[in-house]
Amino acid sequence: MQGSTSTVWIAALVLLVSAVTAEPTCRPTGQYLLANPRDCRSYFYCFQGIAYYGVCQEGYRFEVSRQSCLQTTVAECFQCPTMGTLSLPHPTSCQKFVLCFEGVANERSCPDGLLFNRKLHQCDLSANVIC
Repeated sequence: MQGSTSTVWIAALVLLVSAVTAEPTCRPTGQYLLANPRDCRSYFYCFQGIAYYGVCQEGYRFEVSRQSCLQTTVAECFQCPTMGTLSLPHPTSCQKFVLCFEGVANERSCPDGLLFNRKLHQCDLSANVIC
């Protein structure tokens, strides 16, 4: 029984990894880049029929028309919950945060002298924030 449980967990993990990366089917010849439809920061480099996963650095998104990583705004590449209002940490700055409202990301800044506190989900005195 122990072996079958392990097999089930391994199969579930493989399915999860496949779902996250959404690996495409590449043409058998040539080399080119494809956007990952599940994540605006990542892409696939197709080379001779094999897909290799790649990720743009933080603050950048993959632009298929230019075949490169370009700077992005929060509104272009931030996943917000589809319902409700929530303040989340900005991906690149402690002085900013992302206000999610009904699935739409809006970049906001903390007032001078304050930083975004991830635990409280709000701006706080810089002495209380680990950035």
